[in-house]
Formats: sequence, C-alpha cells, structure tokens
Amino acid sequence: MEYERHITELIESTDYQLSTMLPSEWAEANRFMSTENSPKPGRFSFDHTPYTREMLDCISPNHPARVIAIMKGAQLGMSTGIIENAIGYIISQNPGNILFLTGHSDLADEAMNGKIDQMIDSCGLRPMIRPNVLRKKNQRTGDTSKSKEFPGGSLVAGSAGNHKLLRQRSVRYGFIDDFDAAKKSTKESGSTTEMIEQRFASYADKMKLFYISTPEVKQTSNIEPVYELGDQRKRFLPCPCCGDYITLEWTIEVDGQVAGITYERDEKGELIEGSVGYTCQSCFQFFTERHKHEMNLLGEFRPTAKPSQPGYYSYHINSLYAAAGMYDWEHYVRQYIKANPIGEPQKVKEMQTFVNLVLGETFEEMGEAPKANTLQKNIRLYDVDELPEKLSEKDGNGQIVLLTCGSDMNGKVDDARLDYEIVAWTENGSSYSISHGSIGTFIPRESQRKNKVDRVHWTYREGQENNVWDKFDEIIDRIYETDTGRRMKVFLTGVDSGHYTNHAYTYIEKQKGRRFVVGLKGKDADKYRRFGLDTPSFKPAKERSDLYLVEVNQIKDDLSNNIKLRWDEKTESGQPSGMMNFPIPSKGLYTFKDFFSHFESEHRVIEKNKDGSGVSSRWIKRSTSAQNHLWDCRVYNIALKDIITSIVCREYGLKRYSWKDYVDILLGRK
Repeated sequence: MEYERHITELIESTDYQLSTMLPSEWAEANRFMSTENSPKPGRFSFDHTPYTREMLDCISPNHPARVIAIMKGAQLGMSTGIIENAIGYIISQNPGNILFLTGHSDLADEAMNGKIDQMIDSCGLRPMIRPNVLRKKNQRTGDTSKSKEFPGGSLVAGSAGNHKLLRQRSVRYGFIDDFDAAKKSTKESGSTTEMIEQRFASYADKMKLFYISTPEVKQTSNIEPVYELGDQRKRFLPCPCCGDYITLEWTIEVDGQVAGITYERDEKGELIEGSVGYTCQSCFQFFTERHKHEMNLLGEFRPTAKPSQPGYYSYHINSLYAAAGMYDWEHYVRQYIKANPIGEPQKVKEMQTFVNLVLGETFEEMGEAPKANTLQKNIRLYDVDELPEKLSEKDGNGQIVLLTCGSDMNGKVDDARLDYEIVAWTENGSSYSISHGSIGTFIPRESQRKNKVDRVHWTYREGQENNVWDKFDEIIDRIYETDTGRRMKVFLTGVDSGHYTNHAYTYIEKQKGRRFVVGLKGKDADKYRRFGLDTPSFKPAKERSDLYLVEVNQIKDDLSNNIKLRWDEKTESGQPSGMMNFPIPSKGLYTFKDFFSHFESEHRVIEKNKDGSGVSSRWIKRSTSAQNHLWDCRVYNIALKDIITSIVCREYGLKRYSWKDYVDILLGRK
C-alpha cells in the first residue's frame, strides 16, 4: 500500500509530467555514468557516440518509426546509448509494456541485474519500480531479474529463442538485442521474427520495435533480412580534405580506383606503424584517424533504399566509426592482416570474425575458388604472339580455327586502362592464349601517393590524343601467322560495355563495316543462379543488335571447371574440350602476378537450404582490391566463342548446334 500511495503522489505532483522532450535530451539531462559501466564517468553525453542519438530518438511517440533494425559492428556503445536510455525514457516519460529479449537468456539476466539497474538508479527512477513481492505459488513480482513493474507498464526480459515467453503477451515497446544469436524459426512456432511482431498487434499505430544485432552467417542471419526491409540508412561524415560526405568503408572501388582504409607493410608483410589512414572515395586524398571525432560530430544518417512499408527504419554502421577510447583503425588492420597472411590461405574463421564484428556485415561462407598455380601448369612450349598450330595438332586438338579478343574497361574516363587478351580456339574447343596486355597505365591513387608515379594519362574519349582506341585498333588488326604457314587475324572482338557504356558504344559504332566488334554486358552478376539451370551463355540485347548480355556466373562456373582439367600429353587421346594452354612467359606477359593471379581473384559463394544443401551460387571478388581484369577478359572470350557459333550456325538454319557444327561449317564439312 505504501508503494501505491507513493506512486500516486508522484504522478499527481507537478514534478512528474509526461513530456514531449526527445529521448536523447532526456538521457543527457537525467543520466549519470559511473566508473563501473563507462570509460567516461559523469553526465551522459552523445558527444562520445553521436551516431546513437538519431537511433534513440526513434523511440519518441512523435517519431514516425515503428520498426527499427540496426545491423552493426561490435562495441559501438549501442546498449548504453540506445537500449538502456530508451528503457529509462519509457519508464519516466511514456510508460508502456516493454519486451527486452537477447540472444541468450543469461545475457538478459546479466543486463537486468547490472546495467539496467544501474541506469534506473542513476536516473532517479528507483521509486517508480514496484518492490519485490512474494505472491501465491512462490511467484515473485515487481522488481526481479526477469521483470520490473512501474506505473503504466512493465519490463519483461528473456531469450528471443523462448517462444513460450512471446505467447499471449501484448507489448508496445520491444528491444531484441543480439538478434542473430536467436533461432531463425522453430517447427512448433515458425518464424521468430513473425512471432515477435505479432506481440505488437494491439499497438500497431504506436509500437516501437528495435532489432539490434551484430550479424553472423548470411544464410542464417536474422538481422540482415529485417535491415533490408527498412530504408537502409548509412552514416555519412564530412571528409576533412574535400568536405564531401562519405561513408567509412574498409575498401570501396570507384571508377576502378580503390579507396577506404589504407596502410603499408614492410618487406616481411608486417604493418608499418603510423601508416594507417583513410583514402577518401570522393577526392582520393589521404587522412588519419585524428579527424574522426570531429567528423562523427558532424555526421548524419541518410536512407539509401525505399522501405518495404512506412515507418520501417533501418541502420547499418561498422566499427570504423567507433568512438575514441574504443579500438582504433590500426587495431582492425592488424586483425585483417592476421586473417589474410601473405602467401598463405585466408584464415576463414578469423575472417568471419572480422567481417561480422568489424564490418558489421554477414559472412558468406567461402565456396570454390580457382587456383592460379594449377593453371600455370598448362604453360606449353610456344612463344607469346605465336599461333602454335603444329602443337595443337600434336595435342590432338586439330587446327586453330578462330581468334577472339575480349577486353575489359578499367580506370577512369581520362585515366583509362583497357585490358585485353587474344585467344586462339581449336577444332575440339581447347584454347591457346596468344597475348594479353593493357593500354594505359592507370594505378590506384594510394599507390601513386606511396610511389610518386609520373605517367601519361590515357582516355576513352574517341579522337583525342592518347585515346586507347587507336592503339586497340592496331592490336586487333595485327596479322598472325601459324607455324604451318596460314595467316589469321582476330575475327571477333568484344568490348565490356557495362561500365563506360557510352564510350564503348561510340567505339563499336565506328567499327561497323571495318571490324567485327560487339558490346558485352554482364547479366545478373550480383544475383544467385540456381543449380541445374540449362540456359545459353548469352542472349542478344533488345536495345542494340551489336550488344550481348552475358550470363557471367554460368560462364565462370564453366571456366572454373576448365581450370581443373588435367591432361597427360603422353596419352594418345587429345586434350579435353575447354583445356587452356599458355605460352612461355616473356616480355612481361603471362607471369603469375600480372596474369595468373587474376584467375584466383574471385570465389564461388553457395546459397544453401535450411538443411544445408546448396540451391544456387554466384561469383564475387575475394576483396575489393583484388585484380580480376584478365579473368573477366577470359569470360568475355568464352562468350565471344559462343556468340560467333550462334551467328554462323543460325545463318545455316541450325536451331540446335554446337561448337563442332561451327567448325564443320567453317572447314567445309557441311
């Protein structure tokens, strides 16, 4: 009775009024941090973790947010800045039933008995909490490790995986912390997310539901799907060099240049202290972490997607934004280097920890990846620029019947580099590489900063001095002679049209009636391709008759299989179709670093069912800075071989055709 009388007097007094102040204003006005729960004791301030202010203010009844998903790196101050402050604000200013769930029940008990109790005491809210009372059947109510009752509502804590806790419970506020640690679903109750959201049905127009988690594995993640349903806000900070607002990224590629966290290693591969900083993706200037605090104070969240429904807010923030006193960029660089030792395989577990806890991203389990040293074993006894027809016939592959040239546009418009490879195809479908190269000398800005490189800049602008196209014409016009005395030239050339599209189209238009050049554009490269699909490797584009959309994931699957092909030249049978042969390295060509390493720049990621079986896959770069240009050129060469086969065979009225049909037509066998 004494508790009820005290609360009644408190509510009726002029000192206790439901206010319209923002939750962040309430936290800074009422909360004090002790040395037990904060490295910065004293009055709470968002100057330390300014990125949590907007997220916390979503709890205000005047804010339009209803569901808030936060996918984050570790140790960013979210529990203190958001969950604890929000619970205090609700108890004090806008009471209602609160559901606080964590990935594990023991974490909920620890939070209730520790930080939440400390927050309640530091904010002077203890008089509002109903005392612990022992009722019938030995059940305790009021202030326990599982719940806290206060005027107008209650706080109940537990595990997100405990679906029994969610049944027959109606709540207005929800905080689901460490959401990825909860089971995605159960046979008895179905989806955990749907089970949670159903508890808010009575407060659909007033609900405030926070999902907060560091993500884990992509295939089983809870937080990534709810994040993607929201407006996907990211934190933009002003660059201290140019003033443009940028996101902090580990690596990011812009127009072929790599920006993001930048560092240098010594000859042993170890980090050079003091070399760590950031290369801005807007101006490509370098700055150090000493600017980060000021940048954070001036930062802002911006939506990057359209939400699935009104009131669905979502945030992503990585640990590169972490406040002073938390781990710095150099710590994370050392962590990354440890997971990626030079000359050794990537340490998968360490890399997953880095991707999850530092980048705040889901980890895609690494699938199949080609091995460049396997491909090097296919170096044969012929020279660069030589058409080894005698060797082809000796290998059981027949004549060389076609030359193709696939090219990849890189760099920037006025700092261009066009990479290419010329491939010779034989009667049985095996290939002999003839030459490769790069027109232009584009290199990443951080390398220029380190090496102070002076060089000529090339351009994609047709007709201007040092444009790549004039030189490219010379390359594809070259006449090659087989060692059997036949003369050949590149019959079909493909230009990557996905990046600098208009410049590629201008060049292709100019070639009509002079050279056989087509545009190539990757199709659905960022999507998973289902296993078992039997589709062509390309299809003609609708917008242009000289443009082809390439099924790059399918061709990369085939290319990966071709890399594994083995052949013993002592056997009598010919090489398997798809076998790749390479010349003796010379003239700086066909070396491991500048050619073969490109073939291990990507790996195949498999999407799995709940039972762990694979259903689809796609190819992604191992890292943003990985060089994959000649891998792409080979993909384009395979597409060109298939395109010319289709064109010729259809001209002869063949609806179903193969490479053998093309060869038979070419050699007069049909």
